[in-house]
Amino acid sequence: MARRCVVILASVLLTVGCQSSSSTTVPSFGSNPHLYAGNDNTPGGVLQFTLPLTAGEASNFAVATNNTVTVTPDGSGNMAVGDNAGHITYFTSPLGSTSTASATFNNGAASNNGQFAFSTAGSMYAATVASSVNVFARPLTNASTPSQNITAAGLVSVIGLAFDSAQNLYVSNAGAGTAITCSSGAGTCSNLAVFAPPYTGAPIFSTNVASTAYRKIGLSSTQLFAANVAGAGGIDVYNLPITAASAPAFRIADAQTPEGITVDTNGNLYAGNLSNATVTVYAPPLSAASAPTVTLTVSAGAFSLFGIAIGP
Repeated sequence: MARRCVVILASVLLTVGCQSSSSTTVPSFGSNPHLYAGNDNTPGGVLQFTLPLTAGEASNFAVATNNTVTVTPDGSGNMAVGDNAGHITYFTSPLGSTSTASATFNNGAASNNGQFAFSTAGSMYAATVASSVNVFARPLTNASTPSQNITAAGLVSVIGLAFDSAQNLYVSNAGAGTAITCSSGAGTCSNLAVFAPPYTGAPIFSTNVASTAYRKIGLSSTQLFAANVAGAGGIDVYNLPITAASAPAFRIADAQTPEGITVDTNGNLYAGNLSNATVTVYAPPLSAASAPTVTLTVSAGAFSLFGIAIGP
């Protein structure tokens, strides 16, 4: 595979590294994929919807969970759920309204959970809403503990995670409602970083962008999407591959406090909006002028929408 070395610049020089030139892909989930939406309430729950999403669609069922802030199915239809106290519950396929956890364990010493992501090898990567990412090897059991801890200078509050096809790990890094600022000089913090396998060194890319507070992230074959809750909020869109000139190509501005984000195999973008408990869908090609093609209110009752994902 061809590799090219790049010098990464934001407003200042941050890091030097080599990045694979291969394109990114999103996983295929077969002919009947679903959208999952997590509720950060007690009782909360994870709702399953059938795709393609429609405005008046009712959920198929709810998996019983509490205070769900992130939900991530794997390619086999199993599902990992994280709450706002650092607990992880794992449900095995087939999922339904009577599903109970097959494993419950802690996200290491973390007191919260950010986004989860499964590698092609099946390991689960869990953001800690602190300075690191924990890695859990299969099988996931009640005794699971991190087999690896990924961290780097400048990571403060890791929330979003995503893999590309080369298994580079993309990380969003944001504080609670405020943008991270580099107060101590170049390279001391970043709100978007990329780690190459085996994720033991410094990021191969790191940047800090003004007026951003990134939460969860998603990847299509050509773009990276970062849910941004700073100010009026929106979705920052980066073109791939990352280069020395990388910065948001544009922002989709009408998402309503987007805490969750995901992309389907057709390139449709889904935003889970906390402020009005809706999922908005944006069809490609995307631009700053993109407006939702579908807006679904996920529940008629109280629903604090903090995480969405697509899976089998």
